[in-house]
Amino acid sequence: MKMKKTYIFALVATALITALSACSNIDYNGEYSKDGYYNTNNQVYFYYKTAADSIINYSFSGKPDDTLTHTVYVPVRLAGKLIDKAQTFKVAVNDASTAKSGEHYSALAPEYSIPAGAMQAYLPIKLIRKNLSEEKNDSIKLILNLIPTNDLGTRFSKSNKVTITFDNVLMRPDYWDVLELWGIGTYSRAKHKMLLGFYNGDVKGIYDGVTNNPPEALYKLYGYVVKIKEYFDAHPEKQ
Repeated sequence: MKMKKTYIFALVATALITALSACSNIDYNGEYSKDGYYNTNNQVYFYYKTAADSIINYSFSGKPDDTLTHTVYVPVRLAGKLIDKAQTFKVAVNDASTAKSGEHYSALAPEYSIPAGAMQAYLPIKLIRKNLSEEKNDSIKLILNLIPTNDLGTRFSKSNKVTITFDNVLMRPDYWDVLELWGIGTYSRAKHKMLLGFYNGDVKGIYDGVTNNPPEALYKLYGYVVKIKEYFDAHPEKQ
């Protein structure tokens, strides 16, 4: 009976350890205190649930024309013990980046910090729309690496990089074939922009209408198609 209890306890302990290790994208290589706490200098890392999440994609296409910038908030986490003061970290632009500071994104700050008593902070990266092409994908990407400071190390190399890709390309969507059957006419970016404007850039509403799910979405979309047709019939020079 004692052996059976020991065996059950071992299974539970193993399951618990497995669950805990799955909660983060970093791997701890030893260095724990007897009570289970991380026992080395505090570290900082980019937090994402899976490796695929280390690549962040954003498109300005379909957003209103007055949407000139967009801020991406990249989660950054602390590995270590909470302390009662802010802990600073630095970020550098990887040489493989094609995005240019001041042209495609706002310049990075000299340093950032995780607030006192906090385990997480968000790194704000402001993307700039103005210099992105509407006609072709320029393959703009911004690759960021964490840099160690006196406060925080960066020993978790697998979680030390994040990539942000962004564009402003507006392409003919697959649902346009359906809209042509409804009378919207030949595709143009001007028509596409007007349609997206009705939905504030949310393409889900358009797909809901095309798939008749719910039926109200179809009636709404068809009404917008009629408005677009009427407008460009009256102003063909603006197509």
